[in-house]
Amino acid sequence: MALYIKIENGKPINHPAFDDNLIAAYGYIPSEWSPFNRIGCPDGLITSPFQKVECTYTLSSDGITWQDNWLAIEMSDEEKMNLISQTQSNPPFPNAVLNTTTLQWKPPSKPTDGNNYTFNFTDGIWEIKT
Repeated sequence: MALYIKIENGKPINHPAFDDNLIAAYGYIPSEWSPFNRIGCPDGLITSPFQKVECTYTLSSDGITWQDNWLAIEMSDEEKMNLISQTQSNPPFPNAVLNTTTLQWKPPSKPTDGNNYTFNFTDGIWEIKT
């Protein structure tokens, strides 16, 4: 099955449709519908926890076929604060410390009294190794 997208005034309208759906609805593929190529979101597009993925439709280099165009968009300050707040409300272990730049959890600072410690993730405390 092939995909098509409706084009009005040189811009894509709504989302792609399968050719068989268009034929079922119209009996043919209307002239205002152009071929569409589905492209998956590339790996590694997001480089920060404060980005989100946005997909737009663009005309491909052949000048006929439209396709997905994936972008990494920075979150607004409000979206960032909401994400930080949501993440902080669900720590993975007691006394976990959230790095609000990377959204990574880590144990609290290890004591610096010269003893050898290991972190107990269940209780969220540093314990002297025996």
